[in-house]
Amino acid sequence: MVPDTPLGAGIEDVLLPHELAARYIVPPLKAIVARILRDKGMGQEKIAKLLGVSQPMVSKYLRKDVEELLKELEEAGTPREEAWAVAEVLASQLLRGDYGSYFSLFTSYVNSLLSRGALCSLHHRVDSRLPPDCSVCTTLFQPGSDPFILEVAEAVETFKGTPGAERLIPNVGSNIVVAKPGASTIAETVGLTGALVRAGGQVVAVGSPAYGGSKHTASILLLVKRRWPDRRAAVVIAYSPGCVKKLKEKGLNVIEVGPHSSPQSLLYDIAESISKVEKPVDAIADLGGHGLEPVIYVFARSATEAVEVAFTCLEDGG
Repeated sequence: MVPDTPLGAGIEDVLLPHELAARYIVPPLKAIVARILRDKGMGQEKIAKLLGVSQPMVSKYLRKDVEELLKELEEAGTPREEAWAVAEVLASQLLRGDYGSYFSLFTSYVNSLLSRGALCSLHHRVDSRLPPDCSVCTTLFQPGSDPFILEVAEAVETFKGTPGAERLIPNVGSNIVVAKPGASTIAETVGLTGALVRAGGQVVAVGSPAYGGSKHTASILLLVKRRWPDRRAAVVIAYSPGCVKKLKEKGLNVIEVGPHSSPQSLLYDIAESISKVEKPVDAIADLGGHGLEPVIYVFARSATEAVEVAFTCLEDGG
């Protein structure tokens, strides 16, 4: 099924690769960005200005359901989890007025899709004259920036730039982790090679986002993601009864685990606990144990969303 986009589709057209992306990737991705910006309280005229489209087009974007948009992108060849992660980062860049990074990431992502052949099947469906052995995109285009590395980097910047966020850092440091679509191993997750730590009343990032960068938090994320696939991002924050209360007051499903008899039993205890829960878990309040600091693991479908949920604990003074 060829996705339906605002620009329509013409099988008689001879579409160059970037024209294909402009028709089938750019409009639904912009529409998701528009929805994220709207959900953060931005008006249609401001969104239109940021995205470089008309206000009626923004209105058209917002009438579409996010799941419908993600389905369009998936049918075009873009994994939905990847598309959502990229849209979150693009929205975050626009919110802070970083147009250079926005243009760079959007262009880089389109090139990435083309270079790895993600749009080849779509291209053949809409243009039967395309040679069966066409390798133009995989030959000419260089891979773009990794969207999952950028997703973690953007969430780190959000964490660092939020007043009071240092209060959420455990003594052992924090980490932000995301899993690629279908991830089942630590090597398929991205996390900081070091940690987020407190320094002089500020949050400082030690290390940088990398595949396999976090083992502990990534292991816990994979346990949760295996049960609920849309929980593909996690952030670990300091434990406090007040934080747990605020998360629950938001309607989030928070489960308590521990205390653990030993560090080695932690993963087993968490796996055992989530196996008994039907409703998707939004956070795990880990009570720690001998040699283990109590912490809270917050889960969401993107790194930015996980961090924003964690900021619930800062409300009303935190």
